[in-house]
Amino acid sequence: MSLFLSYRAHGSRAWLGAAARGFLRWEAQADGCTRARVSTALASTAHVSTAQLSSCLPRNRPTGLVHQKGSIASQLASKAHRRTGCRTFFSRIITDYIQLPPNYRDAQGLEFSRKQLSQEQVYKIFGKELDAVQANRLLRIMHGRRVAGTLQDPVLAVHTKQYTKEQMDKALAYLRETVYVPEIINAGLRAEDELADIQDIMADKEEQRIQRAKEKAEAGDQEDDAPVITRRKKEDYEEFYKPDPIYGPSKLDEIRARNVARARALQRIKAEKEKQTQAQSEAAQKKEAKAQALVKAQEEKRKITNPKIAKYEKQAQSKLEAPPAMRTWERILPSATVVALVLGFAAAVGAVYEEPGPRYRLIPNVSTANATVGCIVAINALVLLAWRVPQLWRFLNRWMIFIVATPRPVTLFTAIFSHQRLGHMLINMTVLSLIGPRLHDDVGRANFVALYLASGSIGFLGALTVYTLKGMLNVTSMGASAAALGVTAAYFWHHRLDGFKIMELPPGEGVHGIIFLAVMLALHLGSLKSWMRRKLDVVSHRAGMAAGILAMALLELGRRGGGGASTSPARQGGAVASPMQAS
Repeated sequence: MSLFLSYRAHGSRAWLGAAARGFLRWEAQADGCTRARVSTALASTAHVSTAQLSSCLPRNRPTGLVHQKGSIASQLASKAHRRTGCRTFFSRIITDYIQLPPNYRDAQGLEFSRKQLSQEQVYKIFGKELDAVQANRLLRIMHGRRVAGTLQDPVLAVHTKQYTKEQMDKALAYLRETVYVPEIINAGLRAEDELADIQDIMADKEEQRIQRAKEKAEAGDQEDDAPVITRRKKEDYEEFYKPDPIYGPSKLDEIRARNVARARALQRIKAEKEKQTQAQSEAAQKKEAKAQALVKAQEEKRKITNPKIAKYEKQAQSKLEAPPAMRTWERILPSATVVALVLGFAAAVGAVYEEPGPRYRLIPNVSTANATVGCIVAINALVLLAWRVPQLWRFLNRWMIFIVATPRPVTLFTAIFSHQRLGHMLINMTVLSLIGPRLHDDVGRANFVALYLASGSIGFLGALTVYTLKGMLNVTSMGASAAALGVTAAYFWHHRLDGFKIMELPPGEGVHGIIFLAVMLALHLGSLKSWMRRKLDVVSHRAGMAAGILAMALLELGRRGGGGASTSPARQGGAVASPMQAS
């Protein structure tokens, strides 16, 4: 019966849809079934999402439409007549797309049953998650989407955002068991309607574009017929057109004169554009030439004129044209092994080392803390001077620089004492001179040296790991930044609960050491690329600070486990460590 009731003014498309629905129902009756399940996965393939077709709205969603010629709202009025009266005589439940009423809204849905479900029925379907009102509303919305072919439409998810996906799946499964709806056919018909709407809109736009072009052409013809008002066009017009003194003005001559004047105006515009383009090109060439000249001048300025020094520089350069092919573990594992062995030996020495008495020291008047830090500063100063000797460049390039492309395990320790610029060394040694003696008094000479080496070597090992994994094999690094930052981080971690003041400020307990440590870490935030543009090895800085904190934590744990003193300052070499205060 529904086959003949559905065949009306829809043409071949509606007849095919109705025929398919009749066939499906006949097949269900032949199998002795009154229920049929339709896969939503197939419906999603036939459905064209309105999120992808943002230029139009489906005809069965007349919300927020502006009534204009050729719009979807105007088509709804014509479609409403043929949709009314399509329901069957025996049920008011709508199951076909062509039966959708014009006032259908997704938020309201469609009736799925003659009466609402009771609370007991809701418990059987959803459990105790929903009450009867919420469950019936969800079922109405899901049934409406099955009929409207919008089960997979993400735009409509706002109406069911208060329900979980599991609840929606349960509602959909219940509806498919109780109410037969040809979801595939409905989704296909909806997709056809949306495509037809798009074609209508595109046709209207094309018609409007053609109409505007015609109006513009007519306006241009009228403008050509009007008198020429610009001075240049008027001069060209008067130059090529002079009325015959005997026969009077000629229309053909006037048209010819206007065409010539227009051509001349276009030539002038084209010439001006070419002139501007040429000027911009010349300016860009001058700017590029200036930049190249500056680069060349800098290269000439850096160029070594002394042939003997140039010879030493050439000998110090590597003959490798590209980084050697090595696996990741081959580049990292040897250095990591050497670092572990050296630091293990240093920790063992620190466990048994005892401070020498004043009579056994070379300079007894200088505290052990200042002597140790002074030796480290002196070694860095000597290496800085060595970089000023051309004969040592080859040795220094090989053994005093940390290179990711050709890593040598020993350079993870020697590069800690290597600086090429005086400013770089002064910054690192100043930090070490301020914090180093205080940490030395807290942990002792052997532990301080072990912590200094651990911070620097683990910092470079972290840089080697990160740069190797990222494929940045052209990176080279040197300096005591990681070691100095590791010493500073270890000191503030050791005194994380102590207050620090500068010139008796701030009042009260002062600023806790953990705050200074947090500031240090915050200063090293940011992306790796931004730090690399500033030529700063931030990876080694971060790894060095982490190594210093970890080493200090292990020392504190060892003291507590060995029954030693707590984290209070310890007297060593006649000096007492205390929170930093400046008068």
